[in-house]
Amino acid sequence: MGCCAMESFDFVLILLSFVYALALGHLLSRVGLMLVARKRVRFSGLLTLVMLKAVIEVYIDWLAMWDYRGVESWDLYTITLFFVASVVLYLMCAAVSPEAPEDKTIDMEAFYWSNYRLFYGLYVLLLLVFVAMSLVYLRTPTPWLALQVALGNLPYLLICLFAIFVPARWAQWTAGITMLLLTVAWPVVFSSAIA
Repeated sequence: MGCCAMESFDFVLILLSFVYALALGHLLSRVGLMLVARKRVRFSGLLTLVMLKAVIEVYIDWLAMWDYRGVESWDLYTITLFFVASVVLYLMCAAVSPEAPEDKTIDMEAFYWSNYRLFYGLYVLLLLVFVAMSLVYLRTPTPWLALQVALGNLPYLLICLFAIFVPARWAQWTAGITMLLLTVAWPVVFSSAIA
């Protein structure tokens, strides 16, 4: 049974890895185009911040899959939850990836203000899917992680709602920096948990 469970986990991880790679590839290709067209780019620190956050989120979500390796039974509902989370993550990356049209100014600042609610709204959706996914921990050797993960998403949820409903520049910087710090801290906790 343990062999089959690991094979199922590998199968799900491979599927999600493709979606994660597409998300990261989409975002990085847009960043690469902006670097090449840098003379036509109107820089935005806020957009750069959420772009960095999106890249780190892809990495973190991929790392977080490791905690699910103990799931013995991967039913359609569980696989669908994980797939939906990866699709939402892809859409988050798209929401912070401006196009680089030829011979036109790439206004990162305007792009941010047009899409910040979309980005944080998708993040809220992702967090809600994470809460649903946390119930899967109840079927692993680490069932206590279900409550830990569900409650651990609460600060992120509050910050996202703050960013959505308070459009002031200071609020956007506060939300972005706080989210980035929380996200960067997660691998430290993760690495100590797997050591």
